[in-house]
Amino acid sequence: MTGTRARWAAMLGVAVAVSALLAATGWLAPPAAKQPTQAPRTCTILQAENVREGAPTTLRLLALPAGTTRRVTQAGYWINAMGYSAAQDVVYGVADGTRAGRYGHGAHAVRIDAAGVVTDLGVIGRAGAHHPVWSLVTGATAGAIDGGRWYVRQGSDLYTVDIDPAGQDYLRVVHRTPLRPVSLAVGVDDFAVDPADGLLYGVSTTSRGDSSVVAIDPVSGRVAVVPGLRFPAGGAYGAVVLAPGTIYATANQAGRRSVTYRLPRDGSGPAVEVASGPPLVSSDAAGCLAEAAPPSTTQPPPSTTQSPQPPPSTTPPSSPTRQPPVTQPPAPSAEPPPPSQGPPVEQPVAVPPAPVAAPPPAPVVTPTPSASAPPPPTPPPPSSPHVRPTQKAQFVASDSGKRTAEKRRWGLTALILVLGGGAAVGHGRRHR
Repeated sequence: MTGTRARWAAMLGVAVAVSALLAATGWLAPPAAKQPTQAPRTCTILQAENVREGAPTTLRLLALPAGTTRRVTQAGYWINAMGYSAAQDVVYGVADGTRAGRYGHGAHAVRIDAAGVVTDLGVIGRAGAHHPVWSLVTGATAGAIDGGRWYVRQGSDLYTVDIDPAGQDYLRVVHRTPLRPVSLAVGVDDFAVDPADGLLYGVSTTSRGDSSVVAIDPVSGRVAVVPGLRFPAGGAYGAVVLAPGTIYATANQAGRRSVTYRLPRDGSGPAVEVASGPPLVSSDAAGCLAEAAPPSTTQPPPSTTQSPQPPPSTTPPSSPTRQPPVTQPPAPSAEPPPPSQGPPVEQPVAVPPAPVAAPPPAPVVTPTPSASAPPPPTPPPPSSPHVRPTQKAQFVASDSGKRTAEKRRWGLTALILVLGGGAAVGHGRRHR
């Protein structure tokens, strides 16, 4: 027993030494406890809303998760498939037309700056094409930007548009990736890119997707359902934005309104409503946008601390009254000029064209029979009050026969008188 105890003691000592060594190197450190879900960070998105098909599109800044609207702008374009470029601090969108109708060569690219100014950048053509052709992204509904690549889904294809202003293929389609399976891809009406893995995340509302969150690989085109992440069943989710640990999605029609939901990406809870609005036929979102510095925090102190007197004499006295027009943001110097055929935003909406009602059939006019026309063999029923009744015609016929009989009697009487007179004259002559 003594030898056995000695061996056990030696083994125990070796185990203690090894445990101490592993603990020193960190191998036996206790697993980190799961951090509790933190409150979602604020995220401001630019949301495009269309209450009916066609222009104009309403643009609004939506602060999440508070769900408050900070500004509303109405653009003269029909905008969808937007993406936010953090490097340029602008939003790119696909415009299918203006108030005047659809574009002649398909979709145009529009740029929306921080002040809400929308600029038409022309047709989104193909790389290497020298003449305008029909744009491949016409009718696109989903868009997101990752660096200098603008991913746009149209149908079951994912198109990559170059948005490097210094590149030769600026605003040109440089790649096309088929999405598979199609049964999941066609139900994704918007997505957002996750910089951590480079995948696009959206909500598929097809029968196979069932309002589940899906991940799209822009390289291979593979679409897969993310387990455990699902939004309430309903209409299409046209606006999707990723925030730290959260995915926001807007259902275009949830009953008689549109609803924006917040869903934790770790599956720790269900989707909750954060904002609502009128029902929409389409929507889109881009963000989270860069927060602008608070205005009027640095300029007023110098002007008030230097002197309470009015501005120097070099500034005309009418300058204070002309300050409101100056508040409009000037166009960036690097911005390309808009096309010569600027969209006439004053004209009424022409998309889609209203159905033309068929003209009413011409009334059938029944001609009135003329008096000079010969009567038909069988007298028809009177069609107007001006036709003489048949009784009057019978009365005239019977009257004419009576007159003929009277004429015959008067003729016979006259003949008898003549003959009688002649006989009397002859008898007188014989007696003379």
